[in-house]
Amino acid sequence: MKRECFSKAGTILVLMLVLNGCTSKKIQVLLEPSVALGTVLAEEAMQAAGPKKQIAIITPDANWGPSSTVEQTFRSVLQQKGYSAVTAKSANLGDPMHMSTVGLMAPDFAEALEKSADAGAVVSFAGAPQFWQSLGGRLNASHPPVFVVATAMLGAVPGLPADHGQLQGMANAGVIQVAIVDGGEPLPAETKPSELHSAFAQNFSQIRKAQ
Repeated sequence: MKRECFSKAGTILVLMLVLNGCTSKKIQVLLEPSVALGTVLAEEAMQAAGPKKQIAIITPDANWGPSSTVEQTFRSVLQQKGYSAVTAKSANLGDPMHMSTVGLMAPDFAEALEKSADAGAVVSFAGAPQFWQSLGGRLNASHPPVFVVATAMLGAVPGLPADHGQLQGMANAGVIQVAIVDGGEPLPAETKPSELHSAFAQNFSQIRKAQ
């Protein structure tokens, strides 16, 4: 039943927008941030992966609903560039109807990294690991770069935001390389970004290891 409900979420969202007088152009603008996120995420993951053409991903399991627009866009961009996405872990995040009790468990995160030792990068669409300090020495210091999507929504599918301080701690400790969070950040004045990159900068920012 949960999967059926979430599989209709995207259609319901578009219908609601239409009923509220939104044109197809306005709908495209409203959905564009998730496409921008998937595109920029794919570009950065490929850059981090270098010559390794396989990107490992962590996804929510079927209870969370269908794959998000962000993940679909991410996979499409990888495929266009000759890369592939392989699921390292389909994680049980808990009941999506009770958001206060959901999250990616640290053992599931560690398991995904262990399976992905030969991947060029690891991308989590299931948010950041909870209680990550408990991982201790289980994580290999040479694990692939990890990208975490920690936004409230992934298109029409709910995401898993996280405390920015916790995310910064993970980045500083080398557990993750980048966390993408809600909230725009200004682009350098000299840059001339594409529309998608502008949409990304207007809606999202990145947390990296403190310099």
